[in-house]
Amino acid sequence: MGEIVRKALIVLVVLFGIFLAIGCAGNKPVTPNETGNSEQAVAPAGAITEAVNETPITEITLAEAVSPTERQNATEMQNVTGVSELKEYTLKELAEYNGKNGTVYVAYQGQVYNVSDSDIWKNGTHNGCNAGTDLTGKMDKTPHGGKILKGYPVVGTLKK
Repeated sequence: MGEIVRKALIVLVVLFGIFLAIGCAGNKPVTPNETGNSEQAVAPAGAITEAVNETPITEITLAEAVSPTERQNATEMQNVTGVSELKEYTLKELAEYNGKNGTVYVAYQGQVYNVSDSDIWKNGTHNGCNAGTDLTGKMDKTPHGGKILKGYPVVGTLKK
């Protein structure tokens, strides 16, 4: 039994090596090195430069690179690790983030969420709910409930 496992392992290692060789070669012809032996050939520096120049570079914004869920997870990690302390908002302070200045916060069950990136909150209202307020009572009556906010970053807590 041990001999079979050893042979299978050798076959897997050889196949993996072939896979790497094919992937690294990129289906381009191999140029022999000084010894003339193509098995020991090394890609010329020009080929590497050519590959780098052919690779397109595109710029993306932070909003494109990170989804609301990823931002939420990052914020939760900061909270767990204690890297960043969340601000505590009073209802009066929360009211300043009603969407009129471009920033839209809503509170739900003691957490303050930044929903500024949401198209449905652009005007500071959504289905009769106003931004800059505690939506705990109203949100519990909606079909989606408060779970809809889990995709947005938590920016603070609501002071009682």
